[in-house]
Amino acid sequence: MAVIVEAYRNQYRTTWLHNEKLFILKIVYLVVVASLILYPDPRIILLFAIIGVSLLVSIKSFRLIMYSLLVYIPPTAIILLIDYVAGTLTPRVIYTLLYGYTGFINILLVYSTTPIQQIYRYMGRNPLTLSLLMIHNVVAELWEVIESKKTRGWEPGWNPYNHFLIVFEALRIMILRLDAITIAFKARGAE
Repeated sequence: MAVIVEAYRNQYRTTWLHNEKLFILKIVYLVVVASLILYPDPRIILLFAIIGVSLLVSIKSFRLIMYSLLVYIPPTAIILLIDYVAGTLTPRVIYTLLYGYTGFINILLVYSTTPIQQIYRYMGRNPLTLSLLMIHNVVAELWEVIESKKTRGWEPGWNPYNHFLIVFEALRIMILRLDAITIAFKARGAE
């Protein structure tokens, strides 16, 4: 949850990577990263992971890097441990895990440096941009709930129940807003 909120917060910064002129370049870069699965060379995958982390370092997004590692390392360690104990640990497994982190960090890079307005302006209204807009709105709701709770003295700590309450509260608010939007559409004659 923290990694998504941090990426959302980074969208509103002004760094050299947030420049609208770099939008097409970032999309091409993301397509190149996605196509690396076709060429299984761990050195190239590691190079792109380092490039993604370096670009985040260049805009001082240290928290985003830290959160991405905190999200990615525990499941990766479990997978490696299970494969090692079962005797199925192969270079392909390690490559796939490295590729997963490379894709993850670079998606975070593009998401955190591309405001949703840029995506909408360049790509127009289509199912992809509407999906991204919906995800953006969900994260915005989650951010608002977290900030509201923090101003009232809430500390999440390590208790999973506290995090569940935040997600539940955000979902409740989104359902209420969707209900209001539905009523507004029906009042205008939409079915």
